[in-house]
Amino acid sequence: MVPITIPPGGNKAPASTISAALAHAPLSPPLSNHASSPQPFSAPTSNNLIGPKPFGSSNISSPPLASTGSSTLPRPQSQTVTGTGVGGLGGAGSKSGTFAGSSAPKRGRGILNQATGPGSRLPLCAHCNSYVRGPFITALGQIWCPDHFVCVNTQCRRPLQDIGFVEEKGQLYCEYCFERFIAPSCNKCNNKIKGDCLNAIGKHFHPECFKCSYCGKLFGNSPFFLEEGLPYCEADWNELFTTKCFACGFPVEAGDRWVEALNNNYHSQCFNCTMCKKNLEGQSFYAKGGRPFCKNHAR
Repeated sequence: MVPITIPPGGNKAPASTISAALAHAPLSPPLSNHASSPQPFSAPTSNNLIGPKPFGSSNISSPPLASTGSSTLPRPQSQTVTGTGVGGLGGAGSKSGTFAGSSAPKRGRGILNQATGPGSRLPLCAHCNSYVRGPFITALGQIWCPDHFVCVNTQCRRPLQDIGFVEEKGQLYCEYCFERFIAPSCNKCNNKIKGDCLNAIGKHFHPECFKCSYCGKLFGNSPFFLEEGLPYCEADWNELFTTKCFACGFPVEAGDRWVEALNNNYHSQCFNCTMCKKNLEGQSFYAKGGRPFCKNHAR
């Protein structure tokens, strides 16, 4: 580098002197790319490299990703369906469960009583409406002559005092006739129901035979949910037949607003940006990894 001498007195060096010095000065080496200051980014004009741009078509199933170097930008998308529905999506919305009715025949044994003493009121037989002057039998709040306390089946007429009775619609049967002619058959195992009977979906079941069609859990006092003629417990019915919100996992129930997007269903209030949780219902959104993002967080 050629030195420049400034004359005494603080005056500036002559311009000719500075020009001569610069003419003999060596050129500086060019700066490397790594040491250069950042250059402003200009948006590319190619359609393959431009940033996300909203579009409104609902027929695009899986939009392609645009590539810019080592990073990818998602294409913008729109919800394909938004609305409300009775019964939820696909007709499988919320519905209340049903409880099985329970019934059981009355069983018992008659009590033999001794004849009433002199001056006492005579009992009246419920079968023949005659006064009983000797021993009599009491059962179900009524009185019978011993000869009339028998199975109502005219082909049987077994005495019920020793073997007990089964009451059906006010009539007394022996166990044999009740099982053969009166007791309903279980719709599951086809055996006669002699005791407790569950009445559901127009059919009869042993309590141990009426169970969930999927997991086999007994309903007991819990409600059941009917689908295509088969009973299901609440947990399995929800799992198998209801539409779930992809975000919260709960069913989309009757009357709920819902959104269909990214091949999934959402409650309208659950369809939010994955980053900032801004609600995206009715707005364009951007998909990354199968998740919705707002425009600010799409990159």
